[in-house]
Amino acid sequence: MLSESSLRELRAYHRALGDVTRLRIVQLLATEGEQAVSLIARRLHVSQPLLTWHLHRLKRPGIVRTVRVGREVRCSFDRERYTELSERSARTLMNPASVAPRPRGAGLATSK
Repeated sequence: MLSESSLRELRAYHRALGDVTRLRIVQLLATEGEQAVSLIARRLHVSQPLLTWHLHRLKRPGIVRTVRVGREVRCSFDRERYTELSERSARTLMNPASVAPRPRGAGLATSK
């Protein structure tokens, strides 16, 4: 069974990838390499504050890294971290032992 911290980490990973704009950011960084935040905002036609919010969601699980260079913030895709989380996620989903047992007497909930 997974620890609470592992579950939180995988949840942050899946939430980070659960938005079209964030998927576009990851694709851009993965295919074209490091980019300035201002350039990403222009290319994706989003405001810089909105892009910053999305980048925060991608930085939480470590998929995207940022570094300040003078007045500019540059972003890069962390391929190793992405691969690690992707593989761990697949192993977890395919491992029946990682599922918490259902409490006795608990059936499937039905709605009327």
